[in-house]
Amino acid sequence: MLKAVFSRKFLRIEMADKNKQRFESIISDKRFNFLEPIYTQLYASDTNLTDEEILDSYYKFSDHIQTNTFAAAELEWVTISVLCFYRPHLTGELIKRGLLAIVYSIGEKINASDIFEFIHQRILADNLEPYGGLPPENGMNWLTEIQTTQNVLVQRVLEEVIRQNKLELENP
Repeated sequence: MLKAVFSRKFLRIEMADKNKQRFESIISDKRFNFLEPIYTQLYASDTNLTDEEILDSYYKFSDHIQTNTFAAAELEWVTISVLCFYRPHLTGELIKRGLLAIVYSIGEKINASDIFEFIHQRILADNLEPYGGLPPENGMNWLTEIQTTQNVLVQRVLEEVIRQNKLELENP
């Protein structure tokens, strides 16, 4: 029994290290190195960093995501978690693409609870390796806390994203 507990704990630590390395390698990818300088400035509490610079860098990064929708959704949420932790007032804007990727993956008949279930099952679960790896601790904290603190915001933005997506599909 003790050996099994130790093995699971070791596996979790090993996966956490691997996920952290994956997050760092994707964010610092030289082809799409839009977010690494932003994260560096956020970590250093750079007061000169503007919201516009954050959003611009995030959109450039997000525009280059080329993967299936589940993996894209995971990467979107992992990426924005750090940005939202440092700039919570940007959350409503930053979650839109992550929500849209989940809508593409699951369909439009979802609500905030489904979003939180997706985050929990595809990113926060101990035995997972989300696409993009795990964010640093502050991003993990934000992903955990959003489920209890931002339910109304997530539901409102989700409804807006679904409406906008329907309009775009109806009027290409």
